[in-house]
Amino acid sequence: MRYEYFLARRYAFSKRRENFITIISIISIAGLTVGTAALIVVLSVFNGFSSVVTQVYVSFDPHVRISASASPDSVNTTGPPLITNVDSILRVARHEPEVQHAAPAIHGKAVLVHYTLPKVVDLTGISDTAASEVSGLAKSIQSGKLQLDSDGLVVGQILADELALQLGDSLEIYSPTGLERILTEPVAPRTRRLVVRGIFAANNRDYDLTNAYVSPETARDLFDLPQSAATTIDLRLKDVRDANDVRDKLRKSLGQNYVVQSWYDLHTELYSVMEIERWVAYIILFLIVAVAAFNIFGSLTLTVFEKQRDIGLLRALGATLTGIRNIYFYEGMLIGALGTILGCVIGLGVVLAQKQFGFFTLDSTVYIIPALPVELRWQDFLTVGLGSFGLTALCSLFPSRRAAHVEPAQALRWE
Repeated sequence: MRYEYFLARRYAFSKRRENFITIISIISIAGLTVGTAALIVVLSVFNGFSSVVTQVYVSFDPHVRISASASPDSVNTTGPPLITNVDSILRVARHEPEVQHAAPAIHGKAVLVHYTLPKVVDLTGISDTAASEVSGLAKSIQSGKLQLDSDGLVVGQILADELALQLGDSLEIYSPTGLERILTEPVAPRTRRLVVRGIFAANNRDYDLTNAYVSPETARDLFDLPQSAATTIDLRLKDVRDANDVRDKLRKSLGQNYVVQSWYDLHTELYSVMEIERWVAYIILFLIVAVAAFNIFGSLTLTVFEKQRDIGLLRALGATLTGIRNIYFYEGMLIGALGTILGCVIGLGVVLAQKQFGFFTLDSTVYIIPALPVELRWQDFLTVGLGSFGLTALCSLFPSRRAAHVEPAQALRWE
């Protein structure tokens, strides 16, 4: 064993229980352990919640959505721009090998009225077959069935509760199309009477509260659209991880007249907030690691002052400046490595235990999951470990360089 490693280990863990520097080293190891473990656990929880949110959206929403860009000569003046060449867009989309299903859909706002209870909803016109292929609507049906015929309607569970709807109930649906002419002309609003065929639960309160589905023919009639027009083309891919690649390919193929969005683009605001929260938590918890690293800096500096006699003796015996520097650098690295490894092991153990046994439970009446979700990603594990170890190495540099510049004659003057 080289003398640098031997002396570094002896200095880091002195056998004298009353050694104040040893106490600081133990506190430093404990701080690194707690900080590293906390970082791993918290990042795993953020990953778990992100995966749950992604699963909810991806399982219900299309993976890629194509819509028309707004233009001054748009046919639809009261709603989103229309896609009039649906067949050609479908051919371009289905030409991509990653695309499994593609279907046109019509989106707009409408008002549902049951008895005297009105509710503004996001109305989607799509065939029941297409809805089963490009979205998770069919798998989310809780009662009834996905039957979007000429007078059929499928609504969310929370929306049904608010409007006191049950299967087989009929209600009025009003379209805003043409309402701007009511002030100047005797025009009646477009309305239809529909029957509730199914009720779905998407495990998303916003979806269950504001979404309703009808047939494409009903939607075109309500919104006064041409027979072959649609507002979006929804795509379902063989692998959702290809969504961004397919989006980029379709943007090049379709040009600037169309807007192509992946499932991530459809919920950019939510994911941006989650990413900010993740970074804020990382920075705050990393301060624990920083405090522990500064403790190492303090303990090494004190060790240099305490061991000046030893440094002088080693220099008199022929130790080089590099050897003296390595002793204290290795001491700091030993403390940092021990704290980092212990923290990684504890953090990994907590994450695996929570994933296997679910010790930290959640209220099932409020959340869609029974326990705190965790997901460990090797990138986070590697980043936390290297960050903790790297900060320790950085804090070990100055004391080790200071030790190397101790003059032997000055250190041994009174010996």
